[in-house]
Parts: sequence; structure tokens; C-alpha cells
Amino acid sequence: MSMSDGALLRRAGDLKGELVAFSQQPRYARAASSFLAEYGNGLEDADEQRWMLLWDCFVLEHRLANGRTVVEQFVEARPDLPEVEREMVLGWRDVVQGPFEVQRKDGSALVVESLVDDLTYRVRSNMGPAVFKQMPSRSFIIARLVAVGDEWMLSGPVQILRASDRDIAYQLALDMSLRTPEAVFRNPDKMALAWEHQRADRARFVEFFGTDLLVVPGEQTQERLDDYYTYCRDAVLGPDPKDVPPAVSMSLPPDLTDAETVALIYDEMDGLGFYAEFGLVEEAFANPDLLRRRRWREQALSYIEDDSVEPMVLRRLAARDPEKASVVFRRLLKRPRFAWSRDGEALLREVKPGYFDRPPRPRVSPLSERLAEFAKRR
Repeated sequence: MSMSDGALLRRAGDLKGELVAFSQQPRYARAASSFLAEYGNGLEDADEQRWMLLWDCFVLEHRLANGRTVVEQFVEARPDLPEVEREMVLGWRDVVQGPFEVQRKDGSALVVESLVDDLTYRVRSNMGPAVFKQMPSRSFIIARLVAVGDEWMLSGPVQILRASDRDIAYQLALDMSLRTPEAVFRNPDKMALAWEHQRADRARFVEFFGTDLLVVPGEQTQERLDDYYTYCRDAVLGPDPKDVPPAVSMSLPPDLTDAETVALIYDEMDGLGFYAEFGLVEEAFANPDLLRRRRWREQALSYIEDDSVEPMVLRRLAARDPEKASVVFRRLLKRPRFAWSRDGEALLREVKPGYFDRPPRPRVSPLSERLAEFAKRR
């Protein structure tokens, strides 16, 4: 680390302290209380590290009622900050977290490898290199990292696991990889592999069902899905593989299995999705007069308003008959001049802005060889 980078690290430590002090203003008390109530189950028994971790999440990542984060408002309130410092602090919104395996010490830095994205990070602490004495090679740390120049700084508390606690670290990494695949995709090679896996998985779906859009009674959805995953297992391992557990499926929630109909759509970009009461919406797009009836009208409107229904679902429905689709949107949204061919894409961006704010990402999460092996022997 150069002298300028060393100065930047010291400055980063100062700014982090100022940011924490800024976040403790009374103006954030209500938002912080709501955040802690939602994510801090059992906080009455929490230790200081747990409190610090949650507060770090609140300050850097939580979006307030106005859609902004505390760290964004901190930078806005500090016009005196040089551009390099403003960019650095705003970059802290992109936190790298999870279990890391300690590789080695490198001067005053610690070199770690993420168990989630398999990338290597050169880490420093604004508390000085002495803190790394507790983190020997092959141990694991549960930590949050923020960028400082070309390197990384510990943010918030650090939990240290011994080398013998490998399974604990691997389980945490496995859970994180499956729960938040975007963390895996920091690694561009993982992203490319995930797209490849998704294309192959979609091809198996189409081969099994004969289509990429299947509508079934809700009560049959779980069985059909289980059959599909068994087919996938057999396609990869061969029929009746020995010493292999049953095919892994997912348990669908009651709002799907209790629905009259469910659509299973495996889209090239959006992956596999499940859409309750698709049959009603499909009927409304085929016969807009059904919108006079409450059940069809409410269900069709929910597909427009529900963020879990991707734009591609509405595109697919509208593509069947753009003129009838125009009538559907005119009546549901009370826009008498609406035309799908002219206004459709603008409408999708208006009603589903969150979808377009995110870069396209695969819906499958490729596991590293070590995590895949760990998952097999669990």
C-alpha cells in the first residue's frame, strides 16, 4: 500500500467513525428502531457484536422511507469531502460479506479468500495490523468488507472461527450462496457459469414439459415440480443412481398449491418462476370483457402491481394479441388511449421500476467444488 493509500485508509477510519456518529442523530431513531425490530430477533439477549453488525447493515445498506441510505445522506451533508473520499464512502454501500478463509498475512494486510465468490481480498483494518494476530492461516473470519482504494477494510465486528470449525464456515457460505446469489456473482466467472447452468436447466425443462410455459392446477404443482427435478437428477447422474440421495426439489408455499391454477414459466433471462391464478389472467387477456367481473379484474391488476411478477409475464400475455392487451390495460388503468405496441414498454418501466433498476442476473447459483462436496456429505 502506497503512502497515499495508507493515508486513505486512515481517512477511511476517520470517516467511518463520523458516519456512525451521523447515523445516531435523533432523525434516524424511528427508522433504526423499525429496522432492528424487523431484523434483530432476540436482540434483548444480543451481545455487542450483534448490535454492531446490525447497525453497520442499517447505515450502509438499509433504504429509508425516502428510498435513500444513511450513508448517501451523510455524503450529501458533507460538501467539503473531496471527490475521491465521496466516491469511496458511497462505495461502501456495496458491502462484501460472508465467511472468508485466511490465506496469509502480507505485510500489514491480511489476504483472505471468500467461501462465497471464491475471490481473494487484501484486507486492512483501521485499528491497525495488530488485530490480525488473532487470525492465523487456515482460520475463518465472518466479516464485512468495504473498498478503500484498491484494497478492502473491515467494517463492523469480526467473528473468528478456528480451522477445525470449517464445517460451520462452509454451512454459512452455502446458506448465503443459495439465499443471496448476487453475492456469488461478484465473481464474473461465476456469473458466466450461472448463465450456462440456467440455459442447460431451461433446456431440460422444455424437454421434460414440451414448453417453457406450463399451466397446471395448483394441487398438482408440487408433484409436477418434483417429477421435473427427478428428471433433472437422472439426466445428470443417470437413472437410479447408487449412493445418491433422492432428487432435491423445493417446497411450494400454500398460496401456490391452493391456487386454482399455477403457471410454471422458465424464461431465458428470468429463470424459473411460479405464478398463482395465471389461468384467470390468461382468460382476461383473451377476453377483456371478463374484467367486468371482480375476480378476473383483481387478479389481472395484481399481475401489474405485484413486483414478484416480472415484466416478461405481461409481455408474454400481451404478445398473444396486442390489441386485446391494449383493451385490458385501458380498462384496468383507466387510460383510454393506451396502446400496447406504443406504450407497453414504458408502462412496464413505470409499474415495475425495481426490476429495471437491477442488472439481469441468473436465478441459479453455482457452488464451488468445496461447497458442492460439503453439501453432498451433509
